[in-house]
Amino acid sequence: MKTILSIAAALATTLAGCSTAPAWERDFGDAVRQARALQVIDPAAPSRNTGVAATDGKAAAGAMTKYAESHGYAVKEAKPAVLAIPTSGGR
Repeated sequence: MKTILSIAAALATTLAGCSTAPAWERDFGDAVRQARALQVIDPAAPSRNTGVAATDGKAAAGAMTKYAESHGYAVKEAKPAVLAIPTSGGR
């Protein structure tokens, strides 16, 4: 009797390893992957990345000034930095 039970247990264990996953488990996460893929406008964009466009400071400052003027913002002129060095009254 013990041998029949041990054979049945071994057979059940072997067959349990051969079972396949249900269909819902196989497709788990497909909706999330599909939603994430639909949010990408251009999947090939990183391969065409040429880097940051070079703009000098004068052109950037002019563009910012024109933008501020076109929207009615007050444009403040940059004041040069003043470095004050205290002296000790002739000593």
